Amino acid sequence: MDHDEIKNIPKDRTVTYARVVVDYRPQKEDPNRVRITVGGNLINYPGELTTRTADLVTSKILWNSVISTKNARYVTADLKLFYLTAPMDRYEYMRMPIKIIPQHIIDQYNLNDKVKNGYVYMEIRRAMYGLPQAGVLANKLLKERLAKHGYYEVAHTPGLWKHISRPVSFTLVVDDFGIKYVGKEHAEHLLNALKEHYTLDIDWEGKLYCGISLDWDYERKTVDISMPGYIKKLLQRFQHELRKAQHSPYKCAPKAYGKDAQLPLPLDESPRIDKKRVTRIQQIIGAILYYARCVDITLLMSLSTIAHEQTKATENTDLS
Repeated sequence: MDHDEIKNIPKDRTVTYARVVVDYRPQKEDPNRVRITVGGNLINYPGELTTRTADLVTSKILWNSVISTKNARYVTADLKLFYLTAPMDRYEYMRMPIKIIPQHIIDQYNLNDKVKNGYVYMEIRRAMYGLPQAGVLANKLLKERLAKHGYYEVAHTPGLWKHISRPVSFTLVVDDFGIKYVGKEHAEHLLNALKEHYTLDIDWEGKLYCGISLDWDYERKTVDISMPGYIKKLLQRFQHELRKAQHSPYKCAPKAYGKDAQLPLPLDESPRIDKKRVTRIQQIIGAILYYARCVDITLLMSLSTIAHEQTKATENTDLS
C-alpha cells in the first residue's frame, strides 16, 4: 500500500502485525515449513467465527462403520492451501518491518517508496493463516462448491458429510478428509469435485488421519489405531527421566486385607509444590489426554485423578 492508501484504511479496522512461523511437519511432502501468519488477536471480526469440524468420536464411529459395511473402504485426502483460497468478505490490514523483508523482494515491488515509519502496510484480500475468520470463510466456500455435486453436511453431527445418493460419507477436520466409500468410482466422484478447486494429497490406503495411524485389515474387519512416537516426543518435550519401570498408568493403592480393606486411603500430607510445577503438570495432563482419547482409554481414570489434585498438587502428585 502507498501512503495515500494507508490514509484510507477504514477506521473500524486494526492494523495488525505479521508473524514468521517456522515448523517441521514430517508427514508433509516438504517437511520444512516457513509461513507468514497474521496476528489474529488484534482482529475484531463482527461475523460468526465458529467452524463445524468433526470430533474424535465421529471419526471413530466412521472407522467402525467402514469395517462393518460390506465392501467399504477408506481413503484420506489433504487439501493444500485450503485457507488461502477463500476471498475475504471484508479486507483486513497488517504491517511488516521493512528490515525483515529480503532485499530482492524490496527491489522487485519497489517497497522503499511505500515504507512508513519503518513498516510496509498490506491489504489482505484473501484468507491467511492466523485470521480468526479464515476457517469459517474457507469452510463456507467449500460447502458452496460441494453442494453443486450433491454433498451436504449432516445437520446435527458437525464435520460429518454425505452425498444425496452415492455411498460416500466423510469426516472433515480443517482440511483433512477421512472418506468412507463403497465402490472406488464414488470416492473418485468426491475427489474429482475437490480437484476442480484444490490441490490434493491422496492416500488410497488411508493410513494416516489427523496424526493418527490406521492399520486396516478389511478381510478380518479390523482397524488398529496408534500414534507412533507420540509418548517418546512428550518425554523429550518435558525432559522426563524414567526412574524405574512402572507397569500401571497410576500408582496403585496399597494392598490391605480383612477389616483394613475397608479403611479410607491415607491423606496426602507431602509438601505443596510451586505454581511453575503445577503448570507443568497441567501441560502434561493436556498432552496425554489427547493420546488417551485417541488410542489408550485406560489412561483416562489416572488422568482424571491427577487432574482432580492438580490445583493443590503436592510432591506425591508430581511423582505420579
